[in-house]
Amino acid sequence: MMDPEVWSKLPQEMLLDVLARLPYNRITKFREVCKKWKELLNAKHFTDRIVSIRKSQTPLLVVCVKRYHAIMAYDPTIKEWQEIFIWKKPPNFQIHCLRAAGGGLLCFKGNLGERKTVDEGATRLLVVNPITKLWRILPSLPSGIRAAGCVNLVVLENEPNRFKILFMQIHCNLHQRRLVGTLYDSAADLWTTYCEDTTLESVYRSVYVNGTMHYIGSERVHEYGALVSRRQGVSFDMYKKAFSRFDAPLTSEVGAKKFMELHGRLSLVTFSTVATFSPSVQQFDEQSGTWVDAQLLPPGIGLGVQGYVPLGQGSYLYFADPHRQSETVVCYDLLNRQRFLIDESFPDLRSEGFKLYHPTLCSV
Repeated sequence: MMDPEVWSKLPQEMLLDVLARLPYNRITKFREVCKKWKELLNAKHFTDRIVSIRKSQTPLLVVCVKRYHAIMAYDPTIKEWQEIFIWKKPPNFQIHCLRAAGGGLLCFKGNLGERKTVDEGATRLLVVNPITKLWRILPSLPSGIRAAGCVNLVVLENEPNRFKILFMQIHCNLHQRRLVGTLYDSAADLWTTYCEDTTLESVYRSVYVNGTMHYIGSERVHEYGALVSRRQGVSFDMYKKAFSRFDAPLTSEVGAKKFMELHGRLSLVTFSTVATFSPSVQQFDEQSGTWVDAQLLPPGIGLGVQGYVPLGQGSYLYFADPHRQSETVVCYDLLNRQRFLIDESFPDLRSEGFKLYHPTLCSV
């Protein structure tokens, strides 16, 4: 199959289609075949071809960090764990934890040097693509911004070789409360801060959908003479760099709520906090501006995942124990409406936690 004469006779468009369907790690090896292939497989039109072919096909993997030199990734399509080494030569960087995953990239929090430093001022972020083994240490965060709170790593749909990292926090003083978004752009290698006054006291459970980050926010308001807590949807448009609020059915007496991207749409999953409750999914209809019930889960199911927190993106929805007391993960294949268990999960999952990862060839 590696006969040069066979490959040289293929029309370029057919060659691109063939190569775009190969496993990502094979594509990186094929870039070393010759100069022509390296140029061809690094070109933007080739990465665009991969995105168009695999947009609905690439499986999602549940990821944990193993000794920070490899990740254990679960492929739900073949129901197997895979070990992927992160880099060929480790950088001079002490990793503390995995903070975010997105667009085929992993974002670690840590510090420069070989020894762990807990000083917040010394905190840095490292982004790596475990498929290409390329990595980058990001500039220090702006003054007053901590590497805490909601953080997301995304690759925008129309910029497949650029990534962005967004920290979202509430900053308070005696007279003012501000919603602060701190955005890193890989093309400019620069952090930029965006702010607006807010009544929110916290933002959490974030999700990225079609160019916009969505969060659940919490605020306290006076209703009928009493001070009550109220939840509110808040968004940040990654293209327009603008904040907005939106209504969502965030109150529930029997379950907790979490925003997710499922089937390419903003979804709200209500998950179990009581033993007899099964999760449900609502999705936002942009045309009507309303939330509608989505029959994505198999009907009449008994989950047995009380207290489990869901992770979801694309066509897979996972329920995992946030306290790491159980190694079992419940997985839903929403496309085929099937439920299965990931038993005997890799032991490091209990201590390292879960992230969702979508392999790509995105550059860092």
